[in-house]
Amino acid sequence: MIRENKTKAKLRCGEIVYGLISLSADPLLAEWCGLVGFDFYMADAEHGAITISQAENIVRASESVNITPLVRLGQFDPKLIQSYLDVGMLGVMQPGLKNADEVRTLVNAVRYPPRGARGLGPARANDFFMGQMSQAEYVKFANEQMLVLPQFEEPEMFTELNAVVNTEGVDGICIGPRDLALAMGYPDGADHREVQALIQEAMALARGAGLAVGIPASTGKLAQTQIQRGANLIFVSTHSLMQQGARDFLKP
Repeated sequence: MIRENKTKAKLRCGEIVYGLISLSADPLLAEWCGLVGFDFYMADAEHGAITISQAENIVRASESVNITPLVRLGQFDPKLIQSYLDVGMLGVMQPGLKNADEVRTLVNAVRYPPRGARGLGPARANDFFMGQMSQAEYVKFANEQMLVLPQFEEPEMFTELNAVVNTEGVDGICIGPRDLALAMGYPDGADHREVQALIQEAMALARGAGLAVGIPASTGKLAQTQIQRGANLIFVSTHSLMQQGARDFLKP
């Protein structure tokens, strides 16, 4: 049965949430992340080779340690999104979007009617219609639990960002500084004034609309910097966390 999205509940209460984004299909990582106290675990099916069946095991592992399972998808396909949600993922971070129309399509893919257009069938997320919830109860509950997080990493989207953050059904935006910098002509990274200024404006627009703002941070210190700027959904990659831990451990 679909679980309560505790990450979304914390965001609604104004709390900061922390998570890990991972290229690995190994569900053990999700268990570890829950045990050490992360709020969410995001399976990166954009850059990582994570199939739907592997995602199902990640969801099971996440449920066992009370961590919210999310997924980032590379291909923007409503039917593909539906498949990952049907195994129990509680939200989608979708990169590559450029305008409000595409964001509305994302919302429709994630939520059931009347709030969207997601198809309904017997699946793990609804106990294959063999659980305690009626179909109507499940549809209402599932719509409330889903997190819809379009990723802001295209400068073209900025002209429509006001419309994006005011699109019904969007819960937040996640900023991709590396890809945004690349698209703005800075292959060496996001530490350029123009890139950071655009990020700051995007954060202000989203928070002004009452939405969550997600952004990566490779260290705890950088996470606090992003929180001070307005972010409240912080994620760190597996490799960044491992690299930082290794550096600390191997210090003479």
